[in-house]
Amino acid sequence: MVWEAVASLGVGLLALWLVLQPVVRPATPKPEVVEPIDPEETPKGVALAALKEIEFDRETGKLSDGDYEMLKAKYTESALVALRDEGALVKGDAVEGMIDARLRLLRAGEAEIGGAVCATCGPRPETDALFCSSCSRRLVV
Repeated sequence: MVWEAVASLGVGLLALWLVLQPVVRPATPKPEVVEPIDPEETPKGVALAALKEIEFDRETGKLSDGDYEMLKAKYTESALVALRDEGALVKGDAVEGMIDARLRLLRAGEAEIGGAVCATCGPRPETDALFCSSCSRRLVV
């Protein structure tokens, strides 16, 4: 009889702990979800969508030729500005700079040690080796 009371008390405490655990324990922060920007929400996308829309409105007769020319000039200019800005971001990208620096390092290593260069580790001291001693990848000769 005592064992049954102890067992039921243990099961009751376990059930109470499971029920109250979310209330007592602080909630773990959920990772922030980063969603990519919809291409139609960018300045380039907005301008291109507007150009398609005014072209459609002109073909269906909803837009006069004068209004079409004015709107087309306006949205073509905004699309060109957005494309120029996008091109400037790509040229000044930090990743591109890191790739260029890595290529310069590899080229400098080829000149210093006669061509034994690992694509991952860079210039290697082994002049006659076929594989890198650090990562076991094939050396670029």
